[in-house]
Amino acid sequence: MSIVVSNKQKIHYELAGDKGPWMLLHPPHLIPMSAWKEEGYVRQLEKDFRLVMIEPLGQGLSDAPEDSSHYTISSRIRHILDIMREVQADFAFFFGVGLGAQVGFQMSKEFPRRIRSLISVGAQPYQELEEAKYLAEKLDKLRSGNVSAYLQQWHSLDHLSEEQEKLILEGNSEAYALGLEASINWEGLGDDLKSLGTTTLLFTAKAEPRFLSVRDAGKRLRNGRYVILPKVTHSHGLWSSDLIIKPLLEFTRRERSN
Repeated sequence: MSIVVSNKQKIHYELAGDKGPWMLLHPPHLIPMSAWKEEGYVRQLEKDFRLVMIEPLGQGLSDAPEDSSHYTISSRIRHILDIMREVQADFAFFFGVGLGAQVGFQMSKEFPRRIRSLISVGAQPYQELEEAKYLAEKLDKLRSGNVSAYLQQWHSLDHLSEEQEKLILEGNSEAYALGLEASINWEGLGDDLKSLGTTTLLFTAKAEPRFLSVRDAGKRLRNGRYVILPKVTHSHGLWSSDLIIKPLLEFTRRERSN
């Protein structure tokens, strides 16, 4: 476990693999970085990549300041850049889920030379209008401190491990609320999407509420493609390494050979 200080906040990260290009792994809101190991990603990806698993500010083992300015997508990009500087990675593949994918999309726009290719799961490069409908309810649950009820209502199908749930319940509920608010209020890329040059692979499924938006983004991106995962009946199924690893490795191997 390593720590970098970014904007006076401690961000935890972990390394795996000792050969190949760098790949950054950024988890979604609430989910600790240990999930990458538990879901089987590290075991399979460390054969081809030097991995950097990131614990986003506000969750897991990283600091959790109660100041909204720390949780903007732009602030999170700064955290990523400071970690990359620490490990001496000039550029990297970026694999983001949910919140992580939002950071990757914005970083592809602002720092395109730092991202070799982007892999997105459970996110779209547009503002989360559907999620915004439930923002007040979600924030009320978190700010009341009833994180357990929040998980039951909004993550009951995510099959969190006991260790993941324990770590989430021990976290700062106000920091969770600030992180969620910033994520949902992210404006997305809009018309900038058409000019985005980063090669991008988007994973989606018909069971995902944002399916149509992800498919549209895959078509509009200049160097984008999307994969519709079969047999996914709820959003968490999008994160199944059994479904994602094979097309992900095929995608990255093509990119590495170009």
